[in-house]
Amino acid sequence: MNVERISNTPRRVVMLIYPQVASSDVCGPLEPFGLANFLTGRRLYDPITVSTDGAPVSIAGGFLKLEPSCSCADLPSRIDLFLIAGGPGSFAAAQDETLLAWIRKLEPRCVNMGSVCTGSTVLLASGVAEGHRIATHWLEALRLEADPDVTTEVDPDAIFVQSGKFWTSAGMLTGIDLALALIEKDHGRQLALDIARFMVMVLRRQSGQSQFSSQLMAEATEDPRIRKVQLHIWENPTADLSLEALAGQAAMSKRTLGRRFAEVTNNTISRYIEDVRLNMARRLLEGSGQSIQTIATNAGFGTTTTMRRVFARRLGVSPGNYRASFGANQSLVKGASAIEDGLRMDLENVVNGKSVW
Repeated sequence: MNVERISNTPRRVVMLIYPQVASSDVCGPLEPFGLANFLTGRRLYDPITVSTDGAPVSIAGGFLKLEPSCSCADLPSRIDLFLIAGGPGSFAAAQDETLLAWIRKLEPRCVNMGSVCTGSTVLLASGVAEGHRIATHWLEALRLEADPDVTTEVDPDAIFVQSGKFWTSAGMLTGIDLALALIEKDHGRQLALDIARFMVMVLRRQSGQSQFSSQLMAEATEDPRIRKVQLHIWENPTADLSLEALAGQAAMSKRTLGRRFAEVTNNTISRYIEDVRLNMARRLLEGSGQSIQTIATNAGFGTTTTMRRVFARRLGVSPGNYRASFGANQSLVKGASAIEDGLRMDLENVVNGKSVW
């Protein structure tokens, strides 16, 4: 790590904005970089917003206009991180051949590139991330996975993904998680932790976005009786989830519940229960230090044998191998120097109002 460069030259972070961009996808990820400057009293990052012509753009919802720092043509030559924000306008932006050609031309100048939420649609349309694994909003992941023209691997569950020089995040506020990970890589865990605490959030979430998608899809189920059963399964994976017990929850006969559940969800009850338990086991393997047996119990499988069979059938790996591949690790910070590991909040100047945001 070049400590001199980090000390004297701020990393330039560029966010592409366009009409109908989501304000949270722009401001959320940029905020931690500004806070890194504020909390340390040092110019560690230089955040910039850019639009195609430099003109203000209306955000989704129309209640605000964002004025970019510059146009695409005026963007400084050195770019440490280039991100594409998401929002409903991303689909129109992905059809803008002039913009896509500019992104392709820009790619060699960027140390890192990526996207926030559905900004992945623009990133993929440009072709620069071909062959890389990406994250995106769980609903967009469903659309991309159903598109035979999309050959890039899309992770529907990850909060964020790093694949080579490409950093991509899932839905909306996960762009903040992405920014914190990049700050941790650049300047060590302590500063990232200070920023997370200042923002009143955790540094690293221990669950993927499927925890939200499963519940949201349950809440969207049209039949309130089936919705109640789904949420009961999600919230009580270790409970008695026999058809008889669930029928009691829904105030329906077992036969009627089984038939209606399949009609509404296009899934069987047993498969849905397995989905929920598998999802919980994956999250615990990724982000907790619990033993395999404890995870099997807490996820509702009961025994490690049952959990291993489900993992082998559904994922093609054992729980232990899954943890080895996807469990939490500190690889992002191994390259940090002793000086940068010590970088942290300048509490006195922050409290006394002497730091500049």
